[in-house]
Amino acid sequence: MNHILIRKIRTVLRYLNPPAADRAYIAQMQGAGQFDRDFYLTSNPRLKRLFHLWPERHYVQMGEANGLCPNPRFSPRAYLFHNPDLARPGLQPLLHYIETGAAENRLVLAPLGSGVPCGADLPVITPADRPDPAAPVAVLLHIYYADFWEEMAPLLATQNFAFDLFVTLTERDGAAALEARIKSAFPDVRLWRLPNHGRDIFPFVHLVNAGLFARYAAICKLHSKKSPHRADGEDWRRHLIAGVLGAPDVTQQRLTRFIEDTTAGFWVSDGQLYEGDNWWGANRPRATQLLARAQIDPGPGPLRFPAGSIYWIKPQVLAQLISLGLGADDFEPEQALVDGTTAHAIERIMGALAQANALQIVQARTLQTPDLDPEPQSR
Repeated sequence: MNHILIRKIRTVLRYLNPPAADRAYIAQMQGAGQFDRDFYLTSNPRLKRLFHLWPERHYVQMGEANGLCPNPRFSPRAYLFHNPDLARPGLQPLLHYIETGAAENRLVLAPLGSGVPCGADLPVITPADRPDPAAPVAVLLHIYYADFWEEMAPLLATQNFAFDLFVTLTERDGAAALEARIKSAFPDVRLWRLPNHGRDIFPFVHLVNAGLFARYAAICKLHSKKSPHRADGEDWRRHLIAGVLGAPDVTQQRLTRFIEDTTAGFWVSDGQLYEGDNWWGANRPRATQLLARAQIDPGPGPLRFPAGSIYWIKPQVLAQLISLGLGADDFEPEQALVDGTTAHAIERIMGALAQANALQIVQARTLQTPDLDPEPQSR
């Protein structure tokens, strides 16, 4: 029997008949009011139907190890990050917090604007880095995983439209060699190395705040998303990209229509306009704080945002992003969190920033005309 199948069977059997230690953990978690069943299910809408029966079992057996949050106030990975003395094999973060951590007033989540440094000097973007655009649109890549460049280089090279290329790299081993490969393929690229801080969102904010994109008709934002906490992380990234930078003829047509549509602020791949308050997760309080900086009202309707942070965006929306006054200290140090960070909150408020300019989020299919067949997209 296939070893993967055997592992799946064992996982299901343990879930259906949890051992005594798991049952005791669940009892303590529920007794302390630290597991919010509705929050857990709405924050993780892709949980298999079986796990909806007893989500507290899923958290204890799988969710905690994958960084999922049991309630809006607790992140297991953030708890371990802020309390490095607890780093030992087998420690269960929420159980420790219930038994001793809460009484010791241990830090769980860093508050917004807590002045957490990014740990390295940031590149200074000067007026010389802001020449007149050579093309009507810009493409921005943030690369954390180096193999992303090998995926993107041929895709960029085959596009029919003219674009200025911007790249941000995470400062890590191999960055110099990767930078050399990028500059060899695209000599006019404007490229900066940044610390691993704020995922792809802070590097984006850093360049936006410098005014690099204000004079473009549209900007394509891409990043090396893998979402390792999701089994379909690679497929999701490919789908996100295919809808905004796919077959050259299709992409050219969609781009023309997007630029001409004065009501459109974002263009996302099909299915990536997420709607409904169940997508807030642990991010609503921080998102509300951020929007209040620019006196932006998210409106009475349900949450609507471009999921995955891969999209085309208009400069009017970027102007609203600048108005938030974001800096490095608004972003936590990297903790491998899957929810509840400033980066996650910004992902969710992008729809409100578009709405503040009376702009909409459009999906790829709405930019398609019948004379061209859309490229196949994996989900």
